[in-house]
Amino acid sequence: MRLPEEAAGRVDPTSKRIYIVSVPLPSPASLQALRPGPFTPRAAAPSGSVPGGPFARLPGAALHHQIKEDLFHKLRGGDWPPGSELPSELILCAHYGVSRGTLRRAVADLVSDGYVERHSGRGTFVCRPKLVSGVTSAYSRSSVVGPAVDAGGRVLLCRRIKADRHIAQMLQSSGAVWQLERVRFTNGQAISHQTSFIPVALCPSLAKQDLKSRHLVDLMRDIYGIHLGSAVEYLDPGVADGHVARLLGIRVQAPVFRIERTAYTVSGQAAEYRNAVLRGDMYRYRIELR
Repeated sequence: MRLPEEAAGRVDPTSKRIYIVSVPLPSPASLQALRPGPFTPRAAAPSGSVPGGPFARLPGAALHHQIKEDLFHKLRGGDWPPGSELPSELILCAHYGVSRGTLRRAVADLVSDGYVERHSGRGTFVCRPKLVSGVTSAYSRSSVVGPAVDAGGRVLLCRRIKADRHIAQMLQSSGAVWQLERVRFTNGQAISHQTSFIPVALCPSLAKQDLKSRHLVDLMRDIYGIHLGSAVEYLDPGVADGHVARLLGIRVQAPVFRIERTAYTVSGQAAEYRNAVLRGDMYRYRIELR
């Protein structure tokens, strides 16, 4: 699968609903085993509580965006199953230590992305999972049509964290992970915001590497001997929230691609889980069917 940040012969996992698998294409049986489902429901958290530990704020990032991302991972991890009601604004504000205005901005972004829906006088509820449209039976190859992405990028964050339920599901591991957040460029113009989660066990010294000027796939191969062989992507059309709009220099609500991607080594081990936002005014996806 040729991605915009590739050089010839290289595959970099850029990373929800259009189902795309990087070449070489696995067998149907192995593909089914690799596919990460959009939700793994479990018993709902008590309506008066927020699952997980205390919320830790990060300096330099919009607070409403941090809350949105934290809620996103709780939703995708099944802490609140589809159809269930989120805790009240009072409870969420107390958990995150924010005003109602900040919380409402975070929830509004989740509504725009199609993860929750508000019902006046009733509350905020988790949306049902979207249908997944698969083209694997007739799939030949796919590519991103647009300018090549520059190596490296602006590193916003690289820290070691404990994997939450959702990230542990996607990486098939509950160990520590690197959270790497970057803005990617093409010819010096910001085109993508990416947040990657990589097992520390695979890349123990990742934070010390040259993440500003090298492709992640090259670092994984050259420094750690990790060769990527396949990936699973979910692609959603979306709109830019305020945080992404500021980083990419586009207007709020501008059309974007939201890409959720899990990349695997040639032996089938999950090596990276990524959420990315790609500018819709500069790229489009192409799928060839045979």
